Amino acid sequence: MIRHNIVKGYAAAFLKNLQFFGPVAVPYFSDWLRVDYTRMFILQAWFLFWVFTLEIPTGIVADKFGRTISVATGCLLFMVDLLMFGLTNSYYLLFPAEFLGAVGMTLTSGAEQALLYDTLIALKQEERARIYFSRYEAAGTLGLLISFPIGSSVAALRNYPSLLPMTFILTAVAALPAAGFFFWMREPARTKPREGFIKMGVQGLRTLFAHRRLRVYVLNAVSISALTFFAFWFYQPALRRAGLAVTFLGHVGAGFNLFSAVLPANLGAIEKALSIRRLLLYTALVPAGLFVSLGFIHRLEFAIPAFFLIVGCKMLRMPVLNDFINRHVNSENRATVISSVSLLERFLMFLLYPVVGRTTARYLRCRPLRG
Repeated sequence: MIRHNIVKGYAAAFLKNLQFFGPVAVPYFSDWLRVDYTRMFILQAWFLFWVFTLEIPTGIVADKFGRTISVATGCLLFMVDLLMFGLTNSYYLLFPAEFLGAVGMTLTSGAEQALLYDTLIALKQEERARIYFSRYEAAGTLGLLISFPIGSSVAALRNYPSLLPMTFILTAVAALPAAGFFFWMREPARTKPREGFIKMGVQGLRTLFAHRRLRVYVLNAVSISALTFFAFWFYQPALRRAGLAVTFLGHVGAGFNLFSAVLPANLGAIEKALSIRRLLLYTALVPAGLFVSLGFIHRLEFAIPAFFLIVGCKMLRMPVLNDFINRHVNSENRATVISSVSLLERFLMFLLYPVVGRTTARYLRCRPLRG
């Protein structure tokens, strides 16, 4: 039945986020592939280029041909991407792998949210969407919480760094049942758009800027989310340079993801204690101040709680803004419009990658490895 979509969606989000490679992604590049930060970020820029290029077309595919098929196929392509990471030590083979990963990511982006929100409409629960979105994010975060310590422990088991690729293979294995749960979900009845692909894409982008409130929500979500995203790249080298061993990277990652799961799961109580306006303001200002402080304070006792707060603020504001954005979007082209939001975020990240790469390289040259 349609109400089982919620549980299936939570299970898929959990499995999709069993990302065992997460806490050792930077060591994989630096210690296994022997790739410097310049080439590392060239690969990520390539990935984001295809994400940017394909974001709206794949959203249109979800709206026209089905969201369950879109998200399930996306998980399968993501699985292939991860297997290629785990089975090769060639930097250049990662470019076609990341192309497939970009297709997979864009097939799930937008369609994932749209499927959940349309389910809530069918159940007449759309007024509580922010609570369900919070729980969905919490389910995904639980997957990170479990997989991160396992991933870093596996990587450091023996003959380091020979087991770093195994973390990608384990993640690929988890992506297969995630695809199964998405495919098992029942898509709610809706009116499918009749427009052609190009017209739908243009309309999706125009929708974002046609309404003042929607424009404000989108720019708020995109700008802060793109900036705080780089915490996931920066925390590994920053903590290693502060003296933390590779074995414990996953434990720290799990810790701030647990913190991030607790916050959205208690969004109702936080909303009552503050207000939506203050919540969005504080979760934007706090990460900005902490990023600046991390440039001057290099001690573990400051860096660890700082990353906890940055990631926590990122995850806390996401379900609120997702709810506000979805309220201003029609069901028939919801995936296309949400994909347009993701497109803007990816484009901003694409522009920021060279700056962040140079800044990170400069920081690491100034701070010798201590652990």
